[in-house]
Amino acid sequence: MATILIVDDRPSNRAFLRALLGFTEHRLLEAEDGARALALARAQRPDLVITDLLMPVMDGYELVQQLRGDADLRGVRVIFFSAVYAERETRAMAERCGVATVLPKPADPQQILDAIQAELGMLHDAAPPAVPEPPREAERALPFDLGARLAELERMCLALIGERRVETLAASFLDAARRVLHADFAALCLLDRGERSVRHLDTWVLDPTLLAAHALDEGRLPGMLLRARAPLRLSEGDPLLGGMPSCHPAMGSFLGLRVHDLQHPHGWLYCARRPGAPSFTDEEERWATALAAQLAVAYENLNLYDVVQRHAAQLQLEALARADADKALRESEHRLELARQVFDSTQEGIMMTDADARIVAVNPAFEQITGFRESEVLDETPRILRSGRHDAGFYRDMWHCLEHEGQWRGEIWNRRKNGEVYPARTSISAVRDEAGKLTAYVAVSTDLSALKAAHHQLDFLANHDALTLLPNRSLFNDRLQQAMAAARQGDGQLALLLFNVDRLSRINDSLGHAAGDAVLREVARRVGAIAGPTDTLARLSGDEFVLLLTSCRDTEDIILAARRLIDAIAQPHSVGGHDVVVTGSVGISIFPRDGSAPGDLLKAADAALSEMKNAGRNGFRFFKGEMNAQALRWLALETRLRRAIERDELALHYQPQVSRIDGAVVGMEALLRWRSAEIGAVPPGDFIPLAEDTGLIHPIGEWVIRQACFQNKAWQNAGLPPVRVAVNVSATQFKAGSVSAIVRKALLESGLAPRYLEVELTESVMLGDSAVAEAEMAELREMGVSLSLDDFGTGYSSLGYLSRFPLDKLKIDQNFVRNITVEQRSAAIAQATIALAQGLSLSVVAEGVETVGQRDFLGLIGCDVMQGYLYSRPVPAHEMARILAKGHVAI
Repeated sequence: MATILIVDDRPSNRAFLRALLGFTEHRLLEAEDGARALALARAQRPDLVITDLLMPVMDGYELVQQLRGDADLRGVRVIFFSAVYAERETRAMAERCGVATVLPKPADPQQILDAIQAELGMLHDAAPPAVPEPPREAERALPFDLGARLAELERMCLALIGERRVETLAASFLDAARRVLHADFAALCLLDRGERSVRHLDTWVLDPTLLAAHALDEGRLPGMLLRARAPLRLSEGDPLLGGMPSCHPAMGSFLGLRVHDLQHPHGWLYCARRPGAPSFTDEEERWATALAAQLAVAYENLNLYDVVQRHAAQLQLEALARADADKALRESEHRLELARQVFDSTQEGIMMTDADARIVAVNPAFEQITGFRESEVLDETPRILRSGRHDAGFYRDMWHCLEHEGQWRGEIWNRRKNGEVYPARTSISAVRDEAGKLTAYVAVSTDLSALKAAHHQLDFLANHDALTLLPNRSLFNDRLQQAMAAARQGDGQLALLLFNVDRLSRINDSLGHAAGDAVLREVARRVGAIAGPTDTLARLSGDEFVLLLTSCRDTEDIILAARRLIDAIAQPHSVGGHDVVVTGSVGISIFPRDGSAPGDLLKAADAALSEMKNAGRNGFRFFKGEMNAQALRWLALETRLRRAIERDELALHYQPQVSRIDGAVVGMEALLRWRSAEIGAVPPGDFIPLAEDTGLIHPIGEWVIRQACFQNKAWQNAGLPPVRVAVNVSATQFKAGSVSAIVRKALLESGLAPRYLEVELTESVMLGDSAVAEAEMAELREMGVSLSLDDFGTGYSSLGYLSRFPLDKLKIDQNFVRNITVEQRSAAIAQATIALAQGLSLSVVAEGVETVGQRDFLGLIGCDVMQGYLYSRPVPAHEMARILAKGHVAI
C-alpha cells in the first residue's frame, strides 16, 4: 500500500481521482494548491504525487521544483495531470523537472490506473528522478550551422514554456542567445509591468552592477535600446559605444535591440564580441530578432501568469471575505432569532415604546403578567398600568432619571387588567441612535407578587412548625418571655405543660410516617381547641409539644388543664382507615417557683416529663428539685463516661462458671467495671443504660469484646487451661449489624480460637427487626462462636424465638434463683426452663447462686453448671488467672 497525494484546485477533479483510487488499498491525501501540497508532503512523505499544473498560490511546476530541491523529497515520483498546455509543451516542462509521466485531462480511468501502477512499480527499481542540468561549457560546443542554431532555438523555446520564475527565464534565454549569436558578452534587462523600473537584470560574463545605473537611461547605451525602433548594430569605434559604462570590456562588435510585443515594451537585449572578432551579420540580426520575439512571448506569458495568480489570490480573498460576510450575516440572523426567542420566551414582561412613550410592542410574558393582550395596549401609554399607589413626585423623579441617566430601576406597583394591584421590579432604558437622538424606551419588569408571598411564607415558617402550623421553639421563647414579663408586673404565675405523644414511633413503623404526621396534626388541633385565648401551644420537635398557661390561678387549674390535655390526646384517631389510640405524658413547671428564665422552666418541665415516662407514661408530673439534681448527675456521668476509655478507667472482671459435680471451672463471664478517677466506682446499673441511651455502648462494647479475646488468649499462652469466656452484647449493637464484624476482627487480631468465645444476648435482641439479629447470629455461629440467651424468662420469652435462632445455651436469671428454695413459682419457672432447654438440646447455666441450698435444688432439677457468689465474686484478671491455675473452685 502506497501513499498518494492528489493536488488540484478543482474539488471535482480531486473527487474523481479519490473515487477512482478508492477501490485500491492506497492511502490518499489531498491538497488544493502547490503550497499546501508541499507542506503536506513534508509532513506525510507520500510515495506518489498526482498534480495539476496551473493552480493558485503555487503551480504544479514550481511544486515539483521545490520537491526536487528538498533532499528528503527528491525521490518522490510525480505525474502531471493537466489540460492547460499542449501535450508537447507539457512534456517539455515535465522533462525539465524530471517528471516521466504526463496525463492529459480528461484521461481514460484505466490509463490513469496503469500510469499510477507503473510509477509505483519504479519506486524500488529506478533511481530517483534527476532534474536535467544544462550541459557544462566543455560538453556543449557552440552551434555554427543552421541546424544547430535551430535546435538551440527549439531548446530555448521549450525551456521558456511554462517558466514561472523570471530569474530562470532570463538565464535560459541568455544562455541560448549567446550560443546562437556567438557572443562573448550578453545582457538582458526586463521591465516590470509598469514599464518604469527594472524587474530583472541578467548578464553573461559581465557584472550586472556595471549596467544597473544605465539600464533605463535612454540617452546612452544600453538604456537607449528601449526607444530603438530596429536592432542596433555597431562596430568598434562607433561613438554610441562610448556611452557604455567605462568599466565595460572593450567590444569589437555590438548587436542590441528592444524586447517588446505589439502593445508593450518589455526591456532590452544586447550581445557583443571582443575586438578582432567578426562583426554581426544581417542573418544574425534576424536571429536576434527571432530570439527577442520568443522572449517577449514567454515574458508576457510569465506576466500574465503573475496576473492570473494575483487575480486568483484576489478571488480567493474575495471568496473568503464573502464567506466571512455570509457567516456574519448568518450569525446576525441567528442572533436576531435568539433575540426574538428571548423576547418571546423570557419570564420577564417586556414593553417597548416609541420616543413619545406610545407602546409599540409587548412580549407574551407581559400579556401573562398584566392580563392585557398586545392588541389592547398598542399605541397606548404605560399609564394604562398605573395603580394609584404612587404620587406625581414618584413619576417625576422617574422621568428625570431617564432623561439624565438614560435608565431607571426600582420597584413599582402596577395594576393588572382585572384591577389587581401587584408589585414589580422594573428597569426602563432610553434607546438613542448614533447621533444621540432618542428613538425608543424599553421596560423590563419582573412580577414580584409570588416572591413577596414566598417571603411572607418564609417569615411564617421561620417562626412556625411546617407540619402543624403551630409556633416553633423560637416564637414560643419570645412569647414565654413576654408572658413572664407580664406575670412579674401582675404578680401572677404561669405554667408550662411539656408533653409527648407516647410511642408514636410504633405508628410510624407500622402505618408509615404519613400516619404519624396525621396523628401529630390531630393532637395539635385538639390541644389547641382546649387552650385559652391567651395561652400558647407550640411544637418544639418531633412528638414534643408545650402548652403555656397564662391564666392559671392555682394548682387545681393546672391539674384540670393537664387532665383535659391527656384526655384529648387519648381519644381515638382515625388514620388511613385505622382507629389508633395514643396517650400523652406531661411534665409541668411553674413560674416563678421552678425558674425565672425560659430555659430554666423548659428544663424543669423536661425533667418532670422524663420522670413521668420512667413511671409508666400516660400521666403528668410536677417538677421537683430532686429531679433536677438527678438530671445534672446523669449529665455529669455522661461527660465522664465519654472519657472513660481514653483514660483507661474501664476494666473487665471475670466470674467463673463451675460444674456442680466436681467444682471444675468450665467457663467464665466477662463483666464490665468502671472506676472513675473523679467519682470512684460506678455501678453497672447506672452507666450501662446511660451508654445505651447515648450511643456510647458501641465503642465500649467493641472494647469489651477485644479485651476479653486478648485476655483469654494471653491466659492460654501462659499455659493455663483453655475455657470459654462469655461476653454480654447489647441489643443496640445487634440492631446496628456490627457485632459479627467486630468479633471477627477481635478473633483475628488476638489469635483466639472462636470456640473459646461466647456471645450473650438478651431477649430484647429478638424484638423489632429480628431479621438483622438472625443474620448476625447465623454469621457468628458460622465462625464457631457460641450463643447464649441471658436472663431467660424476665422479658418477652417466646418458644418461637428459641426454635428460630441458633442458640447454644440458656441462662436462668438470678431473680428466679434467689427465691428458688422459698417460692414455688420461682422453682417452677426454673424447672420448666431446664426441661425446655434439655428438650431443645441446649445447655443451662444458673446465675446468682449464693447458697448451698440453691446449688443442691438446681442439681436435683437437672442444672449442672452454676455461677454466683457461692463460688466466686467477679474478680480482676490476675485473680481469675489463679482460679484457672487451680482448675476448680472449692466451697
